[in-house]
Amino acid sequence: MPVKSHTQPVVAIVGHIDHGKTTLLDSIRKTDTAAREAGGITQKVSAYEISHETPEGKRAITFIDTPGHEAFQKMRLRGAAAADIAILVVAADDGVKPQTKEAYKAIQEAKVPFIVAFTKVDKDTANIERAKESVMKEGIYLEGLGGEVPFAKVSGKTGEGIPELLDLILLAADLHDIACDPGKPAQAIVIESTRDARTGVSATVIVKEGTFSVGGFAIAGSAYAPIRALEDFTGAKVKEIACGKPARISGFTDEPPVGEIVSVVSSKKEAEEAISLKKKKTNTAPLMQSPDENRSTVRLVLKADSAGSLEALEYEIAKIPAEKIDIVTVLRGIGPISEGDIKVLIGFPASIAVGFNVKIEPVAKDLAERQGVSVETRSIIYELAEWIAETIKKYTPVDVTEKALGVATILKHFSTSGSKHVVGGRVTEGALSLHDRVTIFRRGIDVGAGKITNLQRQRADVSTVPEGMEFGAQIESKADIVQGDTVTATPAVHFKK
Repeated sequence: MPVKSHTQPVVAIVGHIDHGKTTLLDSIRKTDTAAREAGGITQKVSAYEISHETPEGKRAITFIDTPGHEAFQKMRLRGAAAADIAILVVAADDGVKPQTKEAYKAIQEAKVPFIVAFTKVDKDTANIERAKESVMKEGIYLEGLGGEVPFAKVSGKTGEGIPELLDLILLAADLHDIACDPGKPAQAIVIESTRDARTGVSATVIVKEGTFSVGGFAIAGSAYAPIRALEDFTGAKVKEIACGKPARISGFTDEPPVGEIVSVVSSKKEAEEAISLKKKKTNTAPLMQSPDENRSTVRLVLKADSAGSLEALEYEIAKIPAEKIDIVTVLRGIGPISEGDIKVLIGFPASIAVGFNVKIEPVAKDLAERQGVSVETRSIIYELAEWIAETIKKYTPVDVTEKALGVATILKHFSTSGSKHVVGGRVTEGALSLHDRVTIFRRGIDVGAGKITNLQRQRADVSTVPEGMEFGAQIESKADIVQGDTVTATPAVHFKK
């Protein structure tokens, strides 16, 4: 029977924005990450190891630094799920706040033991007793106050209480028998994935069972990577990574899903077979829905610096009030906004490309300007979310009651001059008339609106073309018009500007 051994505990630091989580971790690590954070808030998940001196000798602890802004709820949940112990940070001068409650909920769902760390005790405005009361009101009963939840009073700025907090972490690890079996098959959990030109697609993982060694293939979701090298949290290459430690694996075929379990097989063939089996079990939903004449569809391309950041961006977008608007993400990925990202939006009037913590390539920016695609990149997520919300408002449809006048199929596109398109077509229903407002559909999808500015039959100007007849027309529209499109003479959807 395999013998389990005590391992270094994995600790997630969670809590409200600006309650001193990163400063606390900085103090523990003796580094200065906080000064480099965009906007002063953590917007990624990182894992670090530290060594703490105890009477029995040095013991290692792994820390996961998780963002405090509410947009990173999924990342906090993932961090707590990957952790053995959680530190719930509560500022002594502020008490429990909205994200404190969310973080506590994540801890409860992850079912991990936790410690409350009252931070900023060095401040003149600190009030520990009031902070304790705010915690107790949430049902968190502290030691010495009728409960069993341990707590520490700390200052990330001065270092006060840090040794005591680390002692509490190791005590909790021993009391809860946090251990692993190094002889079991290696297994880890993905807490972040990134893509760059040098290393390709990489994943930051926490080893939960067994030992990861060089050799074999790592599988995470529908992605795999040959384990040619392992990096520890400092970036140094090592030959193996044991339980409780963070590791970085590079060379994945695609971005490993965050929160995905990583397993190891011995050959590429086994990896491909395992992934093929997973793909067969995956059902893909259609990206588009049938158009509703009283709704509009806003198409989004989302790019970010990591998979976790993409989650955060999607979380923010899901909160945007969008009455009468269907928000559809047609493409998402890691890396800068490219020309290809813009191309998938061309021809759709309600289209937006956004980037979080990434740049837009010059050729993509130029193409977006020429094709009327809205593009924005920001390094502060709530600023980007506000921009997206304001931009989406422009595409709110106005209610219309007019009945459709006629429908035609475009048989040929002859030329384009600015926003003026010369086309030939056939009326299939009703009639088309000069000055009609039209909506252009492509494969059932609304691609834009326009107006008939010239109408001809047999090269002669006419005011109306009846059902069944062919015609030539000049249609003024910012949208592209191609052979096979359907033109409907109705003011179906117009946008507020």
